[in-house]
Formats: sequence, C-alpha cells, structure tokens
Amino acid sequence: MRHLFAVLAVLLLAGCGGSSGAATTSGQTTDVSLALDWYPNADHVGVYTGIDRGFFHRAGLVVTPHAPSDVSDPIRLVAAGTTDLGIDYEPELFYAQQEHIPVVAVASVAPEALSSIIASGTSGVQSPADLRGKTIGVDGSNSTTAFVDTVLAHSGVDPSDVHLENIHFNQVPALLQHRVDAVAGVFQNIEGIQFAKEGLHPVVFPYDRYGVPGYDELVIVANANTLHDDSGYRRTVARFVAALAAATRWAQKHPAAAAQVMVGHAYRDYKGTIRASVPATLKLLRTGPLDATAWQRFGDWMYHSGLLKSKPDASALVARP
Repeated sequence: MRHLFAVLAVLLLAGCGGSSGAATTSGQTTDVSLALDWYPNADHVGVYTGIDRGFFHRAGLVVTPHAPSDVSDPIRLVAAGTTDLGIDYEPELFYAQQEHIPVVAVASVAPEALSSIIASGTSGVQSPADLRGKTIGVDGSNSTTAFVDTVLAHSGVDPSDVHLENIHFNQVPALLQHRVDAVAGVFQNIEGIQFAKEGLHPVVFPYDRYGVPGYDELVIVANANTLHDDSGYRRTVARFVAALAAATRWAQKHPAAAAQVMVGHAYRDYKGTIRASVPATLKLLRTGPLDATAWQRFGDWMYHSGLLKSKPDASALVARP
C-alpha cells in the first residue's frame, strides 16, 4: 500500500525543505522540520494533534512534517542536516549504523511491533502454526523474510513448508483478491483495519508476539553529531519529545477529536478507516525513553538472522536529548 503514494511523497518532500542542520529560530519560536516515515496516517496522530491543538506552539516550536519518497529518507535527511528530526523504524537505525550514518533514536513513537502477518479469516488460519502449507505474500525484502521465518519457527513450522510469494508491496489487493492466504509486513492498526472494513475478518500475528524480540516500531530520529555538539539543538529535541508525548496523551483521552484531526491531514480516508484506525493506533503509541538493552537484543536478532554484517552496538544508537 505504501508505494502507491510515492509520487505524492516526492512532491511533498520537494515543497518542504529542512532547516540545514540545527533548528533555526524565528522570534519566540523555533522552526522544526520533521521527516515522516510515510504519508500522513494514524501512526502520526500525535504529531498532527500536537500541531493542531497547540502543543508544539506552547513549547515554542513550529513543526512542519513532510513525507519521504523512500523508507530510508528520514535517516539520510536527518544525517545530512536537510531536516531536523525524523520518524523511522528501529531496524533502519541498525542498518544506518552498519553504514556509519550519524543518527540516533531519542524517543519511541510506537514502542511495540505494528508490522504483522495478517491472514484472511476464510483461510482457516487461526494461529501461525496453521500457516503450514499456505502462501504468504511478502514484499521481497530480506527483513520481512527474516521476520516471517522467525514467527514460523517459533510456532513449530519449518519455513520451507510455507510458500513465500513476492508481491512487491501489493499486500492489500493480494489478500483481498484471495491470491494469497496471508500477507506479511503490513501494520495491524492500518491494513488490519482496512481488511476488517472489507469484511475479511483478519487474523493478526504481530511479529514481537511470536519469537521476534520486542522492538520499537517507530522512533524519533535525531542527528547524532548535532545532538552532541549543539546545546540549542538538544533543547529543541527535548521540547519536541515532551510536546509530542503530551499531545499523544491528550489524543488517547480524546480519540474522536484526534481522529478528526487526522481526517483533516491524511492524504485519503480509505473507506472511512481513519476513524477506526486512529483509536486502534492510540492504544499502541507512547512517546518515551528507549531501552538500550532491549535494542541490543533486537539488534543481536538482526545480526544472527543475517540482516547485519557486523554485531551492532545498540548503546550508540539510543540517546536522550
């Protein structure tokens, strides 16, 4: 689903430049450019609630979010100083470390797995063990295959007993059209809601409940060098994190109002799913400090799964502003 919006994302990115390193000040406020992990959706309800309900303004911040053209863009833009902060996935931080890209994660956005295997309720699959002999649609990436293999092995299924079909990010139509029995790499709180709206009665298996170490699906990414050297940037990051946390807590207490905020910012509201996906997502969000020990466990899993060339150092990837 996410690739369908690549053209839109490029246009948005072109129109919303960063602030060339540390955030710049304008009067009493500080401008903060924020690279999203994808187009605006329920995962970003805290960000847009913070903007619309004045949480960032009261923190002295003017936050401008923009969508990327690729999943790796937030990290690369933050590292280059083209944008001030980003939202990205924990695995992407480990990949960045392998390439010596100077970024760190400073807080969680979604502190548990959103990515899941989702099966059609008509496929007869009620547990991962039931995937034996079934076809799972995957995006072709090594990471998705590693996640799926771990879930299967944890459930007593030999991965060779399951057929993985590369459907190139076309998970939604593939499952809706019953071309596959299940799909992997989709979010329980977004695609899962879409499938339910379509009457598919989805059965959801989040990765971190089936053998994959717990990890933060989405985190706030900062420039490691600037965070270390620039006290103004550190204060800006700290204010952003605090305001986002407050906005997320407000949204969790007022889910209907938060859903209305996202209706106003989402690119499109597929079959009215936003009003359902925002409350489901709010249960999974928390902006707070990161656990370096948990990150190391997940990084070690990535390394032993063949996703990383060298053993990672999670302590160098997690920071507090």
